[in-house]
Amino acid sequence: MYLSRIELDLKRRDTMRALASPQLLHGAVEQSFTGDRQRNLWRIDYLGDACYILVLSPEKPYFSHLAEQFGYPERQWETKEYDPLLERLRAGQIWRFRLCANPVHSSFRDKAESSGRGKVFAHITTGQQKNWLLKRAEACGFTLAEEAFDVVHTQWEKFRKGNGGKGEVTLRTATFEGILTISDLERFRRTLLSGIGRAKAYGCGLLTIVRAEGVCDG
Repeated sequence: MYLSRIELDLKRRDTMRALASPQLLHGAVEQSFTGDRQRNLWRIDYLGDACYILVLSPEKPYFSHLAEQFGYPERQWETKEYDPLLERLRAGQIWRFRLCANPVHSSFRDKAESSGRGKVFAHITTGQQKNWLLKRAEACGFTLAEEAFDVVHTQWEKFRKGNGGKGEVTLRTATFEGILTISDLERFRRTLLSGIGRAKAYGCGLLTIVRAEGVCDG
């Protein structure tokens, strides 16, 4: 596995248009690989005034066309092997994390006409969004204290789906940051590789971690 990032140029009109339509960025990410098409986890990260697209993939990406469209063609992107991090993980370790997700719930009272299943609604408030992640933590292999993480950004995403622009997608995204503790090693590794929640094609689900400074753990 590889974790890669490339800086985007926010002064370019095409970049701003792509940031407003995750469908465009999803297509650009998938075109960065030569093998069979697969959904690689990705998200947009802002660090100060810089904007990056972060990608987790089993294959090394080739970002030249993405740099030509939305970035800086003269700059080299960064790619690091991800397996060494997976091998260092142990139950009981404490990590600082970042996650952009699509917190939703299904209503069994309201049925979707097309599928007959419950309609999906976004969690709107910070409290609802935090509770959504708290409920999923155990199944994802980690524990969270409510006071040890927060929603640092939340917004609506609204864009057209597909090349023909038919069908509108509306998402509520939430970016979480805080501290977690690994409780189930294998589940946690699977979570890092497969992501959390829905809308993974649109930049949601990728969980990243860095060691929490000044913390002693197992």
